[in-house]
Amino acid sequence: MTLAIPQEISTALELLDNVGDTVNTIAINLGANRLDRRSFRKYLRDYADRASSDGRLINASREDTLQCANRGLLLAYAHMELICWLANNNYTISSTSVKWYSWRKIRAKYRLPLLGFSPQKSHLTKKLQYIKTTADQVYAEIDGRNAPALEGSVRYRKVSARPPVDPPPGMDDVVHRATLAHKQLAQ
Repeated sequence: MTLAIPQEISTALELLDNVGDTVNTIAINLGANRLDRRSFRKYLRDYADRASSDGRLINASREDTLQCANRGLLLAYAHMELICWLANNNYTISSTSVKWYSWRKIRAKYRLPLLGFSPQKSHLTKKLQYIKTTADQVYAEIDGRNAPALEGSVRYRKVSARPPVDPPPGMDDVVHRATLAHKQLAQ
């Protein structure tokens, strides 16, 4: 049973295929800027590995039941929120564009925390944990015969069944914002 795919979901799938390279660039820029936030960069690289696999999982969820497709929409929504958050925190700057002599400009313009990344890191880990939990639920809901052969380092768990979910409200708005955020991240 193939469900009619809304336009915003195909855009989200295309976006997730391309976002891994962009997030890897962000992690490289953090290292080049001498912002030695190893754990933060590790989380970004983990997300970059996960994004394309989750895109294939979302695509496979469309082929299953309506309930599974709704969970796939929820997973796409979680990814789009994370992309928007990364763009809002402006982690895309290259080391040559940072004015290191002016601490106020670093903090105001680039929104870089000077003493630590703990609030950003905890927010990122919460979002990544939510994405992982939702992806595991989608994977568990897909029938064994329809489970995609997912290559890569991401391993999904089959978790216990959860109550049905409705598609998230305002999906087209968040996909539009995430598309704009991805363009901003890719610059």
